[in-house]
Amino acid sequence: MTDDRILGHLARRFAISEENIATEALSWLLRAPAARAAIAGLARAADCAVPADLTFVGQVGAEGTGRPDIVGSDSAGVERLIVEAKFGAGLTEQQPGGYLRRLPADTDAMLLVVAPSARLPTLWVELLRAVPELAASAPAPSAVGPVGMLHTRIGTHTTLALVSWRSLVTRVLDGLRAADEFTLAQDAEQLLALTEVMDSAAYVPVKPGDLDQRTGHLVHQLERIVDRTYRDIENDPTSPAEAYRSRSSHGRIFYGWYLRSRRTRVAIWFGFLPRTWARFGISPLWVQTTSGWNRHRIQQALGGLHEPGQAGLFEDQGFVSPLTIPVYASEAEVTASLRGQLEDFLARLDAVVPPDESPVPDEPIDDEESI
Repeated sequence: MTDDRILGHLARRFAISEENIATEALSWLLRAPAARAAIAGLARAADCAVPADLTFVGQVGAEGTGRPDIVGSDSAGVERLIVEAKFGAGLTEQQPGGYLRRLPADTDAMLLVVAPSARLPTLWVELLRAVPELAASAPAPSAVGPVGMLHTRIGTHTTLALVSWRSLVTRVLDGLRAADEFTLAQDAEQLLALTEVMDSAAYVPVKPGDLDQRTGHLVHQLERIVDRTYRDIENDPTSPAEAYRSRSSHGRIFYGWYLRSRRTRVAIWFGFLPRTWARFGISPLWVQTTSGWNRHRIQQALGGLHEPGQAGLFEDQGFVSPLTIPVYASEAEVTASLRGQLEDFLARLDAVVPPDESPVPDEPIDDEESI
């Protein structure tokens, strides 16, 4: 998981600017010579000869040129490397034009924009369009080795570059480890975890062929598979599960049904859950506990699905686990497999309910809150 470090966890739970957190964390790391050398190494990889030991400060504003996130100056006080942090925010009036004007015209300098990997293709086009010298020619970017940095020269000495958070922080982390800066390396790992979380939530630009007819057919087919699995359980009185409540398909984007155990009446939800699919991959179909069970009891019942190598995980709404869709299988085979997985999930919950415990009472389920 990418959000099991405290910085990434807190950033998801509180209404604070992830860009500000990441910027402050990166500034913190740049106290170390090894981290500064790693950032300067990125510039030199693009044939931009900046010194290895710049002095970095944050939020340096100037009239008419904006307030960059981090500015690196050489020993003479000349700004040579500006770092601008992005996650979801768009370009401002001074980005990149005002920032580029801050850089010297007679010596090598760089504006380095850092953004989620998924955003690089479209953000690069935005940056080029915003620079008059580049808008007409729109040069094709060049890539620098494994870091995948996009860059282009503006005039004789100025370089505009775009790199992913993952590439930048990994380079800094490697530099800190090589310099035996173990404490700061752990801080860099926290920053990397945060940026991975934000990268997973970034808007992914659509490419030609992404949303073709086959994709639409497969997504629509999931609805039919979910419905058929539910009906098979509903119509089989021998199943340990039974139909419970109605279909859920409003509010947040999801589609599914509720089931409950015949013995204990503990309820679960299953269906198409795009937000979890996008966050973790694995499967578009998930099963989830509903309200009424505390974390301790869920851990008793489903802890085995949360161990290393397993895909089950705790969320604010409860415990979710992916449903495996067999490949190259018929609709009937897929339905039977899903039914078995759901009945096993319910059996795990049933197993921790003592025989003499009263069944869970029927309570209204709020679709918005429970999914």
